[in-house]
Amino acid sequence: MQSVMNEPSETNSLYATPRVITELQDCYFYHTMDLPGFGLVRAHWDLRGRFEEYIGGVEVRGKSVLDIGTATGFLSFEAEKRGARVVSFDMEQGSQQTFLPFKDKPYYSDHARWAEIYSAQIEKWKNAYWLCHRLLESSVPVYYGNIYDLPASLGQFDIAVVGSVLEHLSDQVTALASIARLTKETLILVTPLLESEETIARFEPRANNPEHDYTWWTYSIGVYREVLAMLGFTIRSITQADYYHDYEKRFEQRTTLVARRD
Repeated sequence: MQSVMNEPSETNSLYATPRVITELQDCYFYHTMDLPGFGLVRAHWDLRGRFEEYIGGVEVRGKSVLDIGTATGFLSFEAEKRGARVVSFDMEQGSQQTFLPFKDKPYYSDHARWAEIYSAQIEKWKNAYWLCHRLLESSVPVYYGNIYDLPASLGQFDIAVVGSVLEHLSDQVTALASIARLTKETLILVTPLLESEETIARFEPRANNPEHDYTWWTYSIGVYREVLAMLGFTIRSITQADYYHDYEKRFEQRTTLVARRD
């Protein structure tokens, strides 16, 4: 029997009703976490001790922060520990995710069935967040919605952190516009970049590799510079570091771009 139940709704109905999750088996972890009562729970990415580096050294204390694509919530909880006022965001339903249309994969051949299965998986991602939220005694609220249409009612944030999200979107530009509309000062984008000032993009998937159906485009620095300028931001720093992929036992380089509103 699944150990999932809901607490009473928060005063602001914009935010999700917290879940009380008690079992790891009900969860899927994206971030490696140290959890009271469970100890070390391994997952895809181990960012422990790397928070400041991951967000490009931006100071979050006393700032309002929107964590885009929160997953297990590591970045939200670390920002909260440092004195930020945080809101976590993630997709409302798995069916909102856009994958590549490989003809023999369920996403394309039986989309309704795929959406049902993938949405159930996303619920386990959310369960992992809420388990961590409770055990870490967090007070961060969560908004589930559409990254391409974030509502103005969420308010304005000093900082938006977009960690390893953009490369998995078919339309990065529209997503950035949606996020920037709610961002007063600083955008932090952790995403692969082509090191070129040419306004170019590289299409990442290949027809002979159907397992790689979740990454779309890698844009150049030049593309981001232009798009961010359209949105009223200027790139202030680009840094790189290697982070540990816990499941695959290897390090992978990630790039952090920090842009500030003009």
